[in-house]
Amino acid sequence: MNSRTIPSLASVALIVTCAIICGCIAPDEQSLAVNTTVPLERGWDQAAVAILELYTLNGVSQETYDRFNGSVVSPEPAILLDSNGYPLYYRFYVQKNGEIFYAVQVSANKLLGKTVTKIGDFGYIGRNESVNRAVNGSDTNGAETGFAYGPPVPSYSDEYTQLMLDFWEVEDIYAQSVLRDAENAGIDLSTPLSDDDQKFIREILWEHIRQREQRIKEIEEKYQVDIP
Repeated sequence: MNSRTIPSLASVALIVTCAIICGCIAPDEQSLAVNTTVPLERGWDQAAVAILELYTLNGVSQETYDRFNGSVVSPEPAILLDSNGYPLYYRFYVQKNGEIFYAVQVSANKLLGKTVTKIGDFGYIGRNESVNRAVNGSDTNGAETGFAYGPPVPSYSDEYTQLMLDFWEVEDIYAQSVLRDAENAGIDLSTPLSDDDQKFIREILWEHIRQREQRIKEIEEKYQVDIP
C-alpha cells in the first residue's frame, strides 16, 4: 500500500466555513462539502501498523509474539455501514498460514476522531465456521458488509468537527509515516516479516510513536483538552 499526500484538512474546513458565511453553501450541506470518508487503502495502512505494534515492540509476551509472527492483514475488509448507508467502520481480517484468527476495526469516517477503534478476535478464534460466515456476510454476530452497524456520526460544531479531524489526522500521519519508512527500506508490510525486518520496523515504530505523542500534546494544548 502506497502512502498518499492529502491536503490540509484544516484548510478544507476553512474554505467550507467561508463558503457557508457567504451563503454559497447552506449549513446543512456542510457534510456534503467536506468528504470525511476514509479511503479503504488508508484503513488498511492503519490496520497493518496496529498489528505491527502488537508483536514487534519491546515488552510483548512470547505468547503474543508467537501468535502474530508471520501474520498479515487482508486488504479486503468488511464494510460496516451506519443507518444511513454510509461507511462507519472497516473491519480488516488478520491471517496466518491462510487462516483468519483476528481482526482490526478502523474508522471509516474521520469524524470519529481516531483511526483504530478495536482489535480482537471478535469471537472468531477457534471458530473457523464463524469466521467464514462473517467474511461471507451471513453471520448476524460478525462483520456484515451492507448492513447497518450503528447510528450515523452526529453533526458537530465547527470547532468540535475540526478537533475530531485533527485527532484522526495525527493517527493517520503516524501510520503513513511508518508505511513510508518501511517502503523506503524495502519492507513490504503485506507479506510476513523476517526477523531482520521486524527489528527495523521496531525502530521505525518507536521513532514515530514519539512524534505522534508530541503532536497529540500540541492538540491538547490548542483545544485545552486531555486525550484519553
